[in-house]
Amino acid sequence: MKQKTLLLFQLLLAVFSIYSVLKYSGNQRMIIPLTCLVAMFLVGKVETAVSEKEKRKEDEKAKRRKGTEEKSTFKPVDCLLKSKNVLLLTDAIHYLLNELGLKVSRSPEQSFIDRLIRTDDDHQVTFGLKVLGDVGELSENWDSWEEVTDFDMGKGGNRRLVLISSNTTEEEDDGKPKFSDFPANIQSLLSSKNIVAMTTLTFYKIYLLCQKKSVKPGAIFDLIHRHPGGVFRLEQYMKGSKQAA
Repeated sequence: MKQKTLLLFQLLLAVFSIYSVLKYSGNQRMIIPLTCLVAMFLVGKVETAVSEKEKRKEDEKAKRRKGTEEKSTFKPVDCLLKSKNVLLLTDAIHYLLNELGLKVSRSPEQSFIDRLIRTDDDHQVTFGLKVLGDVGELSENWDSWEEVTDFDMGKGGNRRLVLISSNTTEEEDDGKPKFSDFPANIQSLLSSKNIVAMTTLTFYKIYLLCQKKSVKPGAIFDLIHRHPGGVFRLEQYMKGSKQAA
C-alpha cells in the first residue's frame, strides 16, 4: 500500500511539473519544475527502500513457511539416522516396519515395551521392541533389565525382546551423520543376559536390504529370534548367506 501511494505521489509531482512549465513564467517556470524533480528523486529513493523492506519481509515469511512445512513433514529415515528423541525414533521404526509388511502394534499390557512385532500369521514368535535414545544409556544398573528379561523368556520361547538404540554421534561438515557402537562392556553385558540389541544404523541396513534386495523380513527376524544374545550385526547374516550359497 505504501509503495502504491509513493508511486501515485511521484505521478502527481510529474503532472504538476508539466503544468508549471505551461502555466507559469519567469523564475517560477524554472524553480517549480526543478523542485518537483528533486522531490520525485527523493520520493523514488523512499519508494525503493520501502520496496526492498517489503521484499525482505516476504522472503522471511517464505522461509518461515518452508521451515514449518519441513518440520511438519515426517521423514522416518532422517529421524532414524539423526534423532535422539525416543518418541520420534519409535514412530520412524514403526513406519518403516509397516513398509516392510510387518504387523506392528502398541503393547496393551507391558508399558515398557514400545512396540510389538509379528512377522506373519504362521510365525508364532512375538517380538517386543524397546527403543533407546543412545547406545550409552545401557548400564548394569539400568532399571528395565528385569522387565525385558521376563518378556524375553516368556511364553515358552515364543517371545523375543529386541533393543534398538540410536548410535548417531554428530554430523560432519558435509551434513552426513557419524555413528558409534555399543561400548564393549555393554556388548558383554547383553551377551551375559541373552538380550539382543542393534543400532538404528543396523536397523536401517536391514530396511534397505529388504527393500532393495527383496530379502524377506521374516528371514532376518528369524535370525534375531535364534540369536544367543549380544549385538546383532547384519554383516554376520550377509556372511552366513554367502557361505550357504
